[in-house]
Amino acid sequence: MQTLIFEAFGPLAVALILLAVILVVRRFLNQLRNRQSPEQLQAARDSFRSRLIHPNSAEVEQGIGAKLPQSLLALYNDHPTVLKEQLEIRIPPAERKNTAENDTDDKEAAEWIEAFLPLDLESQKFTVDLPALGLGKGFCFATDGSGNFYWTPAGDTRQPDAPVFFVCHDPAGNQQVASSLTGFLSWPRTAHASDNEFAE
Repeated sequence: MQTLIFEAFGPLAVALILLAVILVVRRFLNQLRNRQSPEQLQAARDSFRSRLIHPNSAEVEQGIGAKLPQSLLALYNDHPTVLKEQLEIRIPPAERKNTAENDTDDKEAAEWIEAFLPLDLESQKFTVDLPALGLGKGFCFATDGSGNFYWTPAGDTRQPDAPVFFVCHDPAGNQQVASSLTGFLSWPRTAHASDNEFAE
C-alpha cells in the first residue's frame, strides 16, 4: 500500500518541490539582474534633481487644463528649497486649528516633506488622481515619503497664491494645512538631510 502511495504521489511531490526551487532561483536572478549599480542610482538621482530645477509649467498646465498659482511657479525658481529633502515644517501656533487633536501639548506640531516633486507631468504619474477623488484640478508638489502628497489647486486663471492641502491614503482624506503656499513655505523649517546641490 505504501509503495502504491509513493508511486502515485512521489513524482508529484518531487515536481512541486522542483517547481518551488525553480521559482525561488528565478526570483533571485531577477532581483540580481534588476539591481542598479551605484553609478546608475546616482544618475537617476541627478536626473531627478535636474528636473526639479528645470520646471516645465507649460506642459503641466496643458496636461491638467488649468493655470498654476504664481506662488507655485515661484517655488520652483527657489532651487535651494526644492532641492531640500527630509524637511520638517513647523506649524506656528496661530495657524493650528482649534480641534480636539490639536488641543494637546504638542508644541512642535509639524508637516513632513520627504521630497519636492518636479514640476512636470512625469512626477504626477506617481501621485494621486485629484479629479478622480473629487478634489478638482491641482498639482502635487511634495510627498511625505509614505504615499501621501501636498498639493495646491489650479484654476481657469492664474492666481497669485493658493491654499495647500494634504491628501492621505491611510486614513483616506484631504485636509487643508495652510491657507496659502507662500505662508506654508514661510513657516520655520529644518532640513534633516544634507543637500548635495548642484549647479544648473
